[in-house]
Amino acid sequence: MQGNLPKARSHLHKASQQLEKAQVYSWGPEEPAECVSAAFYSYENAVVAAAEVLGLPWKTNHYDKAEVAARLSREKNLKADVSDLLLDLNGLRKDVSYGEPGEELSQYDLEGLVTNLENFIGEVDNLVTELEEEEETEEHAPEGKTEQGE
Repeated sequence: MQGNLPKARSHLHKASQQLEKAQVYSWGPEEPAECVSAAFYSYENAVVAAAEVLGLPWKTNHYDKAEVAARLSREKNLKADVSDLLLDLNGLRKDVSYGEPGEELSQYDLEGLVTNLENFIGEVDNLVTELEEEEETEEHAPEGKTEQGE
C-alpha cells in the first residue's frame, strides 16, 4: 500500500501544535482538563500520521484510532503501543466534557504525559522522515536499478 506523505506531515504538524498546547497547560498553573484534551488529540493525530504514511486504513472514531495504534505497535512500525493510553485519555476527556472530571484527572501526571507524547511524536516523525527519504531515493534512482546497482 502506498502511503500519503503530505497527509502524514499535515497530521504530524497538527500533533505538534497540540503538543505545544498540552505542554503549556501542564505547567503552573496547571490546567489538567485542557492538557489531557490537547494531549489526547495530539496522540490521535500522531497515530493517524503513522497510518497515513504507511497506507493503513483508519476511521475518524476514537476507538478505531486506538486499534490502529495497537496495530502499528503489533506490526513493529512503532515501538510504543499507545492504544490503552488513547482509551484512558478519551475517558478523561469525556468526563470533562460532561462536567464530571473525577479525582483521576487531578492526580494525573501531566509532566509525564507531555514528555511521553513528545517522545511518541518524535518516533512518528522518524518513521515519516525515513519513508520520505526512501521515496526520494526511489525517485532519483535510475529505472530498473536499486541502490546496490542490481
